Amino acid sequence: MKTAEQKNKVDLSYYLGTWVNSYEKARVIESFTFSENNGKIQMTVKNSKVGFYSGNWGSGELKPHSYAPDTNDVVAFQARFELEDMDAFLAINENKGLLIIAAYFTFKQSDDRSDCFVREFFYKI
Repeated sequence: MKTAEQKNKVDLSYYLGTWVNSYEKARVIESFTFSENNGKIQMTVKNSKVGFYSGNWGSGELKPHSYAPDTNDVVAFQARFELEDMDAFLAINENKGLLIIAAYFTFKQSDDRSDCFVREFFYKI
């Protein structure tokens, strides 16, 4: 019989590894890697060569989400990155084998740039 801890443990191994943008001229993220570190899932981002942000993202912790509070069927994640001149909130969900990132960028300085939204699609390699 499974313990309560075993019942609540979520297997995220499907998501671990590198995911690549399906569009070669990605607007922000070229690829990212999900890895596990001390029981937590980390996201490391590689910038697009043609994107509007060229700084280092570093690694951020992913927070998994399921369809309902009483289930362990993880289908989405959220991540936050504090970048040099902007904050990034990533809402990530899985659909038909792809991970879809809806990214919300908020600039720290008031200037002529608009806060923006980018949605990109990734496949696992």
